[in-house]
Parts: sequence; structure tokens; C-alpha cells
Amino acid sequence: MMTQELEQRIENMEADIREMKAMLSELVEVARGTGQPPQEEHIMSAREVADFLRIDVSLVYSKCSRGELPYSKLGKHYIPQIRHPAMHEAIRQRERHFRR
Repeated sequence: MMTQELEQRIENMEADIREMKAMLSELVEVARGTGQPPQEEHIMSAREVADFLRIDVSLVYSKCSRGELPYSKLGKHYIPQIRHPAMHEAIRQRERHFRR
């Protein structure tokens, strides 16, 4: 049984090493100017979400409080934490809901 545990740990370590090598290769490419730096996802403001969905900002906060949109909570306040791709998924779900 000890041998199996050691083999599993070694396999896990080898997988971690492969992942680190891949990450280092990406960093080297970026440093050399041949690769693309990782893009940060834009987190949309409540106003941007409201404009995108064509709804009032207060409705955005309401949807956050009901769990219909992703959010963080700061004290009693709901802060929308919506990345642009997540917004597209929310719209797809909304469209599916209205098609029923």
C-alpha cells in the first residue's frame, strides 16, 4: 500500500511539473515578444450591465440580490461582479427562459 501511495504522489508531482513547464514556456514567449500576454477579463460595472441589458441600474442590483446575476457583497451592498463572457451566458439563460 505504501508503494501505491508513493507512485500516486510521484504521478501528481510529474503532472504539476508538466503544468509548470507549460506556464514557463508561455512566459518565455511573452518575454521574447512572440507570445500574447494573458488578457484580464473586464469586470462590468452596474451601469455597463444595465446598458448592455437595456434595463435600469436598480434592476441590476435587484437581480444580484435574487442571485440572477453574479455579485460580491460589501456590507449590505451588492456589487455586480460580471465579466463580459458571464454576461453573454446570463443573456442566453434569459432567452431560454422566455422561449418556454
